[in-house]
Amino acid sequence: MNLADMISFAAQASDKIAAYVPDSIFIAIAAATLAGALITVLSRSLIYALMGLVLTMFGIAGLYVYLASPFLAMMQILIYVGAITILIAFAIMLAGPMYRHPGEWSGIVKFAGALIVSVLPFIFLYKVLMRTDWIKVEVNDFGLTTKEIGRALFDRLTFPFELISLLIVIAIVGAIMLALLSKGEK
Repeated sequence: MNLADMISFAAQASDKIAAYVPDSIFIAIAAATLAGALITVLSRSLIYALMGLVLTMFGIAGLYVYLASPFLAMMQILIYVGAITILIAFAIMLAGPMYRHPGEWSGIVKFAGALIVSVLPFIFLYKVLMRTDWIKVEVNDFGLTTKEIGRALFDRLTFPFELISLLIVIAIVGAIMLALLSKGEK
């Protein structure tokens, strides 16, 4: 085998491998999302459940990137991974230790309830989706980029953007006040 044959073989092999890269990236992102969801649901610790929720939300952001929607991916990270996770962490801290709360249901009752609550809507949605006559629609490219959305937020929509940041500051101060009042400090 000479050098030209080896280069040709390597090029053919790299083309075959490159065909599987997008599928393997999707499978890795979907596996991370499902793993985070399972950690969230099956964890006995609230902190570990919160970390599983963070992994799930990052996985969903990865799926948005995979679907060529970087703005939605960034909003997923900023809003859900950032703000909602911090809100849930505040709620966990304000709730206090778990040993002060009354006992939960037994494991089998909890599992059966969760199974019923999750399977029934799935069956209902599956039946609705299979009975619907879907119309094929051509996808129009909006031509709107993340840069243009950011420009609109800071140029034309400055006042609503600042109101949202003020609302976030008020929520943080309120959470701190609630935490201090629950401990009996003024």
